[in-house]
Amino acid sequence: MGMSKVKVIYEEGKIKIAHVADDANLQDLLDAWQPLCDDEEVAKIYAEQNNICKGCKINCCNTAYVIPDIISFKKIKAYLGISYEEFVHKYFQREKRELGILRLKPDPCIFLKENICTIYPLRTLLCRFYLCSEIEGKTEELIYKITWTGIAATQVFAQKNNLLVGVKDGGLSSFDLLFKKNIAEYCLAPNVELFLQASEYRDVPLRKFWF
Repeated sequence: MGMSKVKVIYEEGKIKIAHVADDANLQDLLDAWQPLCDDEEVAKIYAEQNNICKGCKINCCNTAYVIPDIISFKKIKAYLGISYEEFVHKYFQREKRELGILRLKPDPCIFLKENICTIYPLRTLLCRFYLCSEIEGKTEELIYKITWTGIAATQVFAQKNNLLVGVKDGGLSSFDLLFKKNIAEYCLAPNVELFLQASEYRDVPLRKFWF
């Protein structure tokens, strides 16, 4: 068996990407990242035992501020079998849409039932990359850049398809301000088009993001 296109290691108490092949794609990174969730060797701040995410009662989905990347956004909508208009109306906070932000209904996440994610195979990049573990700086910067580019693509798509209400300017929380700032910044990034054209995570080449 050949070497994986992306290698992620846990070294000196931090998660680190150690290798990225020239032809690696985002799915390769996600495949390498996923095993960390239930790796007992990877320390997790909120883990109650064994350093595994499975069965964790301190569920990040209870309070998370989740804006889907465009690939997840389209896949969840297709899974639900509804229009984009109905999707944003039923599953996203109207008060945030009025501020120009597509946030999934929270407290807990609308897709969390009995502490189980009901769309786990379709979950967003924010959810896929989140670990309550220490992450090496360069690696953290990479996943941050990828995630926000995907979110910005959702914003561009929503604007083009009139899915945002966007009528209020006031009432922004600190998280709202941060998210709006990041979205505005990343909407201008050329890699947004990569996400808009992609159907799957494997369609997004990592070389466009890797340093």
